[in-house]
Amino acid sequence: MVVRDGCTIFRSPVQQHDFNFTYQLESGNNADLPSSGQIFAVPIAPGDVIIAGTDGLFDNLYNNEITAVVVHALRAGFGPEVTAQKIAALARERAQAKDRQTPFSTAAQDAGFRYYGGKLDDITVVVSYVTSSDE
Repeated sequence: MVVRDGCTIFRSPVQQHDFNFTYQLESGNNADLPSSGQIFAVPIAPGDVIIAGTDGLFDNLYNNEITAVVVHALRAGFGPEVTAQKIAALARERAQAKDRQTPFSTAAQDAGFRYYGGKLDDITVVVSYVTSSDE
């Protein structure tokens, strides 16, 4: 996803075969090929923040929650590594929650399941700050 001026300007759609059956890049007969994934060209500008993550991130945090962490981190002067750590920590907290609505529980309910709370899963977050060549 890309955050600009405190707003999410781009987020890739969920890439999965069916509910809770995400693409898996691995060696083996049942693996998805890298060519199965979608490719996006998103114009970026200095000041933009790019967040890449696994489904453990996006299953547990809504866009506005991620964006709020980014805005707070930028105001506090944190670098991208600290920002990624803060996003991952919040995603882990939400993954363990049993008393909150999460993107995963919303998707589960939409798929006909009775589910509430977060989803424990691997959580990987990479944050990049876009700067001009002068900086």
